[in-house]
Amino acid sequence: MKIIELSNLVINSSSTEVDRSAIAAAIECPIPLTLNPLAQAAETRSLAWLREFELMDRKGLAKAAKAHLTTLVAGFYPTAPFPQLSLASDYVSWAFALDDIADETSTGERPALLARLFERLDAVLNGAPLRVEATPLELGLRDILQRLDRLATPAQNAAFVEGNFAYFGAMLWEANNRAADMVPSEELYDTFRPAAGAVPSFFALIEPLEQITLSPECRAHRDVARVMELAGKIICWTNDVLSYDKERAQGDVHNLVVVYEFHRQTDRLSAVAQAIDLINESIREFLALCEKLTLCPVYDAELARYLRVLRSVVRVTLDWTHESTRYTAGLPPDESMFRLAP
Repeated sequence: MKIIELSNLVINSSSTEVDRSAIAAAIECPIPLTLNPLAQAAETRSLAWLREFELMDRKGLAKAAKAHLTTLVAGFYPTAPFPQLSLASDYVSWAFALDDIADETSTGERPALLARLFERLDAVLNGAPLRVEATPLELGLRDILQRLDRLATPAQNAAFVEGNFAYFGAMLWEANNRAADMVPSEELYDTFRPAAGAVPSFFALIEPLEQITLSPECRAHRDVARVMELAGKIICWTNDVLSYDKERAQGDVHNLVVVYEFHRQTDRLSAVAQAIDLINESIREFLALCEKLTLCPVYDAELARYLRVLRSVVRVTLDWTHESTRYTAGLPPDESMFRLAP
């Protein structure tokens, strides 16, 4: 395996921080950036939605606006009409609210508290009546589910619900690791990382929001399944290498670079280089499979559109994670931009 030149990954010869711009440049992603032109309108609407459901205080809203969360989903759903893109924008805002509670508050350090939170959210996913004392997270999730129900088939709704179950389960796995002061093995990290990054639920939204319908034969095809798997892993690993400084400063071990540092007993720059090498190899395999599928019997207009969306997902994750203020280092570990109601 050819490792990229380590000298390209440092700010200068005396620096111990990893240069995020050099990391982004080292990731070989020959895919053009495609953004939904309705992104700005959807972002404005989502900030109002966050205020309406009281998921953030004023400071949190300012940080969310600066991070431009909607830009990410504008690449995930590049041709979605406004109601569909608006739903995705609200969901990504909701998911990051939940993610920050798990990663940056005491709740995430106490698996029992996090498990109770997920029990309440599981009930919402299962269609149970809202509790009288429902939290903003519960209210926001119910709103998203109700709106998706008007846009998706029963099977697509079920896939989104199952994706969220996987998301919550992986987040609880992370919380248990933190409580045990344990760095997950490479094998376990590879297994749980996509779910912890909400990949199953966001990918479940591609068909209903982009108005694509893959046939059962197409979805079951080995190469189609593999290209979906690769896209999900690429975006998670890309996020890891570009969020490394912030997560390391917060003591979060759920990062591919940290996992490599610990289990391969290597220095941080070597670990970053090895992670980038993995990303680049995976992008090459991903693009080769996309090309191979054009010659496959299941290839049709719907699959062609789906693969274009997956390519857009890979590209926007790289650009957005590099540019978003969300992943700059320096946020104190005990400071969260989100509020969790009692």
